[in-house]
Amino acid sequence: MPPENVTPVVGKGRTLPPEQTLLSVRGLKKVYQTDGGDIEAVRDLTFDLGRNELTCLVGPSGSGKTTLLKCIAGLLEPTSGEVLLDGKRVTGPPKKMAVVFQEYGRSLFPWLRVADNVELPLKNAGVPKAKRAELVAEALESVGLSHVPKSYPWQLSGGMQQRVAIARAIAYQPEVLLMDEPFAAVDAQTRADLEDLVRSIRERLGVTVLFVTHDIDESVYLGSRVIILSSSPTVVQEDLVIDLPDERDQLETRALPRFTELRHHVYEQIQLAKRGFRPDEARVG
Repeated sequence: MPPENVTPVVGKGRTLPPEQTLLSVRGLKKVYQTDGGDIEAVRDLTFDLGRNELTCLVGPSGSGKTTLLKCIAGLLEPTSGEVLLDGKRVTGPPKKMAVVFQEYGRSLFPWLRVADNVELPLKNAGVPKAKRAELVAEALESVGLSHVPKSYPWQLSGGMQQRVAIARAIAYQPEVLLMDEPFAAVDAQTRADLEDLVRSIRERLGVTVLFVTHDIDESVYLGSRVIILSSSPTVVQEDLVIDLPDERDQLETRALPRFTELRHHVYEQIQLAKRGFRPDEARVG
């Protein structure tokens, strides 16, 4: 049963009126063609994200989370369906979108200093030099790295390297920030600090964040919604509103009985997905 006082959307994602929608996923399907036959990774995904919203995406391993993110980012063409950003169809990487990946070590160039890593996408986009310097300084300040612009990534801790990757993304001034398990490779304390950093960035910059994670506690702590995916081929199993206070604290929020209830419910739904429960087939039956 869902937590008391929360009405989840089951079997589909929440949709919004056009004037409230920033990012829209409609009937998204992805089939991979292999020598052994077609593999249906994503069957039918529909949901909307509003402005300045932080939504987490969870599901069993192999449920198509990264495939979905690549389709949204314009890095992978869907078999059918569409992704709309500000009402315009995404057919390639949009200028208003940035992605932060899990493997920060691969996404940063070790021969470039921190400021140069952050500046690189802006330079490639043709942003004037003076404006680039301003955006880089603001981004490094936002992630608490204004003291290391001349350091190389290999001179920094893993958590600091991931902050550089986040700074590079927000320097680009995106409307949507996609994050693919960005904290999976850091220790627990660093992870907690980075979670609070993402929440503060979302609040200060007004960016919409879609955050993919395997960590159930993280999804409940971070998000205003948690979209739970079914096992593959993927559909939305549940779109759950997280009715915790907007102001959150690692100790106090996680100690709330409500946090425990919501965490339990998300865990329960993922276990159902692992056992093969499918809301699309349940509706037919």
